[in-house]
Amino acid sequence: MGKIVSGLLAIVIIPAMVFGQATKKIKDKETGEYYFVLKSDNSVKQGDYQKYSYNNKLLIQGYYNQGARDSLWECYDLDGKSTLKYDFRKNEVLFYDTARKANCGRTYKVLHAENGADTILSRPPVFLQGSGLINAVLMKNLHYPDEARENGTSGRVHILFTVDKNGKTSNYHVNTPLGFGTDEEALRVLKMLPDDWLPGLVGKLPVDVEVDCPVVFQLE
Repeated sequence: MGKIVSGLLAIVIIPAMVFGQATKKIKDKETGEYYFVLKSDNSVKQGDYQKYSYNNKLLIQGYYNQGARDSLWECYDLDGKSTLKYDFRKNEVLFYDTARKANCGRTYKVLHAENGADTILSRPPVFLQGSGLINAVLMKNLHYPDEARENGTSGRVHILFTVDKNGKTSNYHVNTPLGFGTDEEALRVLKMLPDDWLPGLVGKLPVDVEVDCPVVFQLE
């Protein structure tokens, strides 16, 4: 668990044209990203985008227009099943698979609510890069602490963090500790996730929500 994937950044540039603009294709083997940038400005993404996991599974595909995500984006789990479809042009969730239990977001608590009866979420916080990326980040980066391994420790560390009404995360902390270095390791890896969320909603109102994210340590 937590295999190390290392290697130097490898970038391959392939000429292309997107809607009349001269572009070149970037293949970043370290991050698993394939995308186009403008030849006139390498910092501006323009055109199709794909992101793969460390084991070459497609996690995200979409489109950039002048450096901003545009049109339909789709995310997948590690089995290749769609978990999220989001239209950035309309700022609209078209599909979100709430039935599939991702590592993050199984339970939620609305913060700063004045009326407990109004705290039922009409939409939970949505990670815009998909549950597959959460699992891929954990699988690639989570290391079993030596102390935990030596003590035969296994189980779940429950990490809580806040997704605020602007979709930003904060206040990461351990809710259910496991000990022997696992708590610190779970915190370290979850903080590697991009800060890229849609806020939870009560009705149509965005609210601050506390997310419970269990991280599993299982001895093989």
